[in-house]
Amino acid sequence: MTKKSQFLAGALILAVAGILSKVIGMFYRIPLQEIVGDNGLGLYQEVYPLYLTFLILATAGVPVALSRVIAEALAEGKQDAVSQILARSMVMMGGIGIVLFALLYLGSPLIARLMGNPHLIEPIRAISLSLLFVPLIAVIRGFFYGHQKMLYVGLSQIVEQTLRVAFILIASLYLVSLGEDTDQVITGVNFGTMISTMLSLGFLAFLLWRHNRKQPFASADGWKRLDWWFDRTFFLSMWRIAWPICISALVIPIFSLVDSFLAINIFRYVWHVDGLTADTWFGIYSRGGPLLQLASLFGSSIALSIVPAIAEARQQRDEERVSTLTKLSLRFAWLIGLPAGLGLTAVAEGANLALYGDVEGTRAMAILGVSAIPLSLLLATNGILQGLGREKVPALHLLWGVLAKIGTTILFTSLLGMDGLSVSWLCATALVCALNMRVINRLVKVDIQWRFDTLYPLLVANLMLVLAWGATETVGFLLHGKARLVGAVETVVGVGTGMLVYLGMLLVIPLIEEKELEWLPGGNRLRGLVNLLRRKESPTDIR
Repeated sequence: MTKKSQFLAGALILAVAGILSKVIGMFYRIPLQEIVGDNGLGLYQEVYPLYLTFLILATAGVPVALSRVIAEALAEGKQDAVSQILARSMVMMGGIGIVLFALLYLGSPLIARLMGNPHLIEPIRAISLSLLFVPLIAVIRGFFYGHQKMLYVGLSQIVEQTLRVAFILIASLYLVSLGEDTDQVITGVNFGTMISTMLSLGFLAFLLWRHNRKQPFASADGWKRLDWWFDRTFFLSMWRIAWPICISALVIPIFSLVDSFLAINIFRYVWHVDGLTADTWFGIYSRGGPLLQLASLFGSSIALSIVPAIAEARQQRDEERVSTLTKLSLRFAWLIGLPAGLGLTAVAEGANLALYGDVEGTRAMAILGVSAIPLSLLLATNGILQGLGREKVPALHLLWGVLAKIGTTILFTSLLGMDGLSVSWLCATALVCALNMRVINRLVKVDIQWRFDTLYPLLVANLMLVLAWGATETVGFLLHGKARLVGAVETVVGVGTGMLVYLGMLLVIPLIEEKELEWLPGGNRLRGLVNLLRRKESPTDIR
């Protein structure tokens, strides 16, 4: 039986690694913007969601599916089968990577024309080379998931992001120093991404060697046979498990891709601006993207950790445990996603100033912050449904979300400009989240008390929003400036104020009950702190 804190501990490890990776990936935009300007950053952002979509098509469902297959083999003591599963997965994903690379590389002229920007052809071709390596990275990470080596996964994410940022900045600085135009600079930046991906695969291969150095890759001479590497039944089984998970994981990149395809054309033909201005507007709007992903990170971490926990409980026919895990996933996605999203809204101006040197697009960034709330719940509910054996449901709901994103993007961007792009995110993610919740309510009996579970956290988070925003405004008034340092101080003070207010009220009111603390790493120590704050000793039950 899974330990109580295991799935939340796994989520915590992945969240911390994800935060570090996102912070690294977020702050490189400061020097990149200084090097290539808003126009270059906009050009880069037009290509990256496209690459991210292909990346997730190649990799998203594989780690989860592979981890389940490997865990079953380990439980049966079939160590040699694990090596065979790994080899077959490498063959399968290597082939998928080659196919997707060819599609993106050869289709780059058509894609660039559809996106309304012929300058994207070479940047798309350069970044397509990464697709030769990332599927193999996904296989090795899935291997580590199956062995519950979450630390290896987190470490590999940090190394990969660090290498990517380093090569992006080196390439952009070098090409600008040579006097290359913006198109060539962004092409070089994307080529740097490919180099960093190749090196990241080498690092993961080293971790795999360390893990397996005391165990032979395969017994006897089985690995020399062709059927040891190729098995049609295995490939079909992996495909059936992976493809719905893969599709449902596309929510962020495919919504971003809708922006990439529609925004430039709307700016040019509805707002009647030239191509350079449209690219610049899109670059300014895109500033909020990394912050949105950062604010919703815990929701995605819960999704990765909850799938095996719920699947195990279902296999044991423990309906009470399924209900408890479902409620805890929803509760913590709400309790953490709510302040993360509203906190981003509160510090949007300071963060924008600190990261990009001006406050252009602050309102769009603030609206994106609110979107992080339904996005966090959407990602968590995707994981719950996958654990319940309903992998196809989130994929179907994403289709409705894409239709809503297209419609609301056209409507609100035509009316509000770049702010409308952010509003469309809020509408589309809220719709998909509501559809997921409706299905979960039919499948699992979850005792939700709306006042305690929903209303009180919402009131506390809005109080946090007001006080954090007031703190940033006070700092801005006292320091009288629009420099990056002032923005950084505003952001730090706003975040600090928000955390103190929210966490303090979370424990004192209380919004987390003592039995819920048992599911957290270090729950006993937290319970002692809570009892000290509340000045009472009697435990309460989960509502």
